[in-house]
Amino acid sequence: MTEYNRETGFLTLTLDRLHDFHRSADHLPEEAPSIEFYVEKLKNFGYEVANVSDDKMDVEAPEHEIFELLSGQHIYL
Repeated sequence: MTEYNRETGFLTLTLDRLHDFHRSADHLPEEAPSIEFYVEKLKNFGYEVANVSDDKMDVEAPEHEIFELLSGQHIYL
């Protein structure tokens, strides 16, 4: 699930949705990453992350930017 709040500019992403964005060749890496993996990656690329729980988080970015980051080669940097 994703939900974008236009007033705050934050996108709420579930861990399942993050895994969907991160898939390559229709599968995840051997071990599905935790939410902390995605929080760290997004922060390293300059995104503001808030309201982190075990299975969802808010990130200040549009959905297409997060999809491009997680589905591309940058995720492995």
